[in-house]
Amino acid sequence: MIRLSVIILIFATLAACSESVSPRAERVFYRGGGSASWGTVCKLNRRGFLGFGERGYISVAHVTANGTPLVGPKDAITVSDDASDWSFLGIDPAKLDAEDYPALKQDVAVTIHGFPARDRDGEVIPGRLYTDDPVPPFWWVELHDSDDGIAAEGVIGGISGSCVFDADGALIAVVHANGFSAIEGTTGTWARVVPVREAILQAQGRLAFPPVSAPLPAYPEVAPPAVGTGPVYEEIAPAYTAAPPVYEEVAPVFVDPPTYQEVMPASATTRAPAADPALRSYRVIEPPQAPPSVPAYHDILPTPRGAYRPRGIDCPICL
Repeated sequence: MIRLSVIILIFATLAACSESVSPRAERVFYRGGGSASWGTVCKLNRRGFLGFGERGYISVAHVTANGTPLVGPKDAITVSDDASDWSFLGIDPAKLDAEDYPALKQDVAVTIHGFPARDRDGEVIPGRLYTDDPVPPFWWVELHDSDDGIAAEGVIGGISGSCVFDADGALIAVVHANGFSAIEGTTGTWARVVPVREAILQAQGRLAFPPVSAPLPAYPEVAPPAVGTGPVYEEIAPAYTAAPPVYEEVAPVFVDPPTYQEVMPASATTRAPAADPALRSYRVIEPPQAPPSVPAYHDILPTPRGAYRPRGIDCPICL
């Protein structure tokens, strides 16, 4: 009996020393159409009289787009954005104050609280803010590992939407994706996150980001020739670089109609033109041709979204 009590006390002590998942991180589970998905939503620190205020959550759009979860808060989506991948649930973001959520800064220590797939107890993953992504509003977090002797491990399905807290316990971001890339001096394991502050400002219409993609390249013709008479061009050097495309003329334009000049009939015994017009022969004379005016083309290059990476991150995996 004494031994059992000692064992229970030891386990209780170890549990008290280990970091537990924040109560502001809540697990969501979806099932439907023969598939299942996991994720996390983060409770906003909505202020109210004596602490009683309208509650609400923030997560990422690709998690909450699954509908109403079987497990987790049933709050409806109030507003979301697919490009920036944020989603507010159960509250109008117009009622939130962006100043309540700190801006992200490099080298700030953070912890990620969330629920990977099939995990009901949750995970706490330490890391540090590394740099902002070329595509706003995203940032990258370098992931560390709390277990001695084990290098930082990547997160798996379900960690999307997890809450990112700073050292003061303030909610500053939610997880969008996980990536792996060997960068000298780092663990090579990353999480791409969405800042809460920017999500609120964008939802309130106070912050706008440029489009994340551009249309396919187009070649508007400045001076098109008349219908049926213009040259046809074939692109032999696709414009995938800053250099303009090169064109080869495969159907040159001829003068129409051709002109004719009478020549001597095909006879070796006479030098006079044949009296009978039917016996006369002709050959086509093509007058000198001025080089056709080549239409000018504007090479409009796309701005591909590409891989989102901090200084060399080349393989993000969106979850």
